[in-house]
This record gives sequence, C-alpha cells and structure tokens, in this order.
Amino acid sequence: MNGNDLAILYEFSYVALNRNLKDLTHADSLLIPELGGNCINWVLGHIIFVRGLLVLVTGAGAPLFSEAELAAFGRGTAPLKPREDGVDLDRLKLALEDSQNKLVPALLALSDAALAADAPEKIKRPTVPETMGGALARLCYHEGYHNGQIGILRRLAGKEGAIR
Repeated sequence: MNGNDLAILYEFSYVALNRNLKDLTHADSLLIPELGGNCINWVLGHIIFVRGLLVLVTGAGAPLFSEAELAAFGRGTAPLKPREDGVDLDRLKLALEDSQNKLVPALLALSDAALAADAPEKIKRPTVPETMGGALARLCYHEGYHNGQIGILRRLAGKEGAIR
C-alpha cells in the first residue's frame, strides 16, 4: 500500500462520513442510544481526535483542535452523558474538513521509505511492531468502523440511511 492508496481510502471514508452527517442537527448528535454506547457527537469527536494525531505525524500541520481540546474523545474515555453539550456539531464538521484538507496531500507525499518506517508512538499499537503505513491503514479501518456507528446512530435519530 502506498500513499496514493491511503489517500483514496481516507477520501472514501470522508465522503461516507459527510453523507452520514448530512441534515443532522447538534441535538441529533447528542442522542444517546437507549441500550448504551456513544452518541454521534462523541464518535465524530473521536474520529477527529485520531485524525488530529494523523495530521501531526504525517507533518501536515496542526489540527484545528488541540489534543487537550479533544481529550474527552480519546480512546477509552467515557461517553457523553445525557444533557451534556458535547462540541458544537458544526465545529466538528469544520474540523473534519480541515483534517481532510491537510491529511490527503500529506498521504500523497509519503514515500515508500516513510511508510516502511516505524510508526510514531502517538499512533503505534504498543503490543505489535508496526510501520507508519500499517498504522495509517489500521486507523483508516478504525475510522470506517466508527463511520458505520454514525450511520446506525443517524437512523436512531430518525433520519433515513445515507449510504445506498
């Protein structure tokens, strides 16, 4: 897998995310599934948290939100509770767009040597030796997993499915 392949995967994910987020209100993004789990606001914030790390490690610049601003969306953090405001959905969408505009060119510029190098600590799985390319591919899968959650949560918010 090369940088172009990774850029295509992140482009596909971005398009699907935007379809899943279309016509949702901030209030929709805060609906918590009855049987438990995270709301759209938390899931999208988590995606943006990880994308922020990717923007940093690929040398694409600084993410729109700092790690501290999105600390509540890191791996293993608690879901939002009922009546919590989360982060404004429009700000999250803007951060998603910003991350895409920075990440895709950075992925396209990655050399084979850069992709074969050890993954930076910020995105590395501690239990497995991992290359930069492997970590980027794994995290794209991770994003797709959460994108699917947003698709289901969208339906729970009373919206029609967006992916056909």
